[in-house]
Amino acid sequence: MFLLILRLALGAYDLRMGALVQRIIRELNNAKGVDDFGDCIWMASDLIRRASSQGYLSGFEAIDREDVSEAEGKEIQSALLRALPRNTNPRWVGGILSALSSSRDPSLKQLWVDYLAKYLETLNAVNGVVYTALGALHDLGEPVFESNFSGRSLTEVERSMDRARRYLHERGITIPW
Repeated sequence: MFLLILRLALGAYDLRMGALVQRIIRELNNAKGVDDFGDCIWMASDLIRRASSQGYLSGFEAIDREDVSEAEGKEIQSALLRALPRNTNPRWVGGILSALSSSRDPSLKQLWVDYLAKYLETLNAVNGVVYTALGALHDLGEPVFESNFSGRSLTEVERSMDRARRYLHERGITIPW
């Protein structure tokens, strides 16, 4: 009992908030990198969805038995927004943005526009590097293009990515999605 009173006094436990919601917020607040996410990102996403969509069922008992208020959903959303600038790894950013999208919150529209512009620019720049590396390997006689290949184009982003993945995979290098 003393421990509960101490936690309440220190703000470490909020009786108004469900234990799972508190745990997820705490994990989000403590996360520094993608490896720290564990289950908290997808759980945050489902909890936000439960808060904003009456009757939403995730299919996971721990989530579906949780009554999530709109205020709790906003607290999770706030924890995600605080975590977003903490790391620039695209997997970190993508995970957090994916969880935030569950809220379908129109006030986040500018956030979506900003990240779309930033990462589209990054994708274009990185595609240029992939395209150049593929071309250089091709010029060295490496089999990066199909035998019936008739041309190459910087604008074929997906094909360049597929070719690069296939070439690297054949050499024992696997790039995670």
